[in-house]
Amino acid sequence: MADSANEQRVIGETPVAPWRVFVAILAAPAAWTLQVCIAEALVAQSCFPYDAPMRASYAGAALRAVVGISAAALVVGIAGACLSWRNWRRLADRANDAPPRADRTLLNGEAFVAKVGFMSSLLFLFALVATDVAVALVSGC
Repeated sequence: MADSANEQRVIGETPVAPWRVFVAILAAPAAWTLQVCIAEALVAQSCFPYDAPMRASYAGAALRAVVGISAAALVVGIAGACLSWRNWRRLADRANDAPPRADRTLLNGEAFVAKVGFMSSLLFLFALVATDVAVALVSGC
């Protein structure tokens, strides 16, 4: 009887809230997507708005804005990767600490989703860094 209660306690616990897993999975991809969309729109409009070259472009101001957006996106991506790693470790430990007779399907599934989120965050963190390098190497106009 005690084993059954212990199994229910371990399976019923939720050390990681589902919204935290969701935020961690989407933080880095959303940061990269917003960075690319906003930066390209700013740079494109700073040099050639409406397909006509400007007499005095505001490329310097656009570059400063793009660098700021890139830094903010990188911080969000790093935070998402750290949160994903933390979620993955906590859920994997929870799955490993389950009693031998417990149904581990749900526990392993949660840990798998968190692990995929961590790998996705690392991939998009690399994309954020590569986009930042491109901003540094390529001229605005």
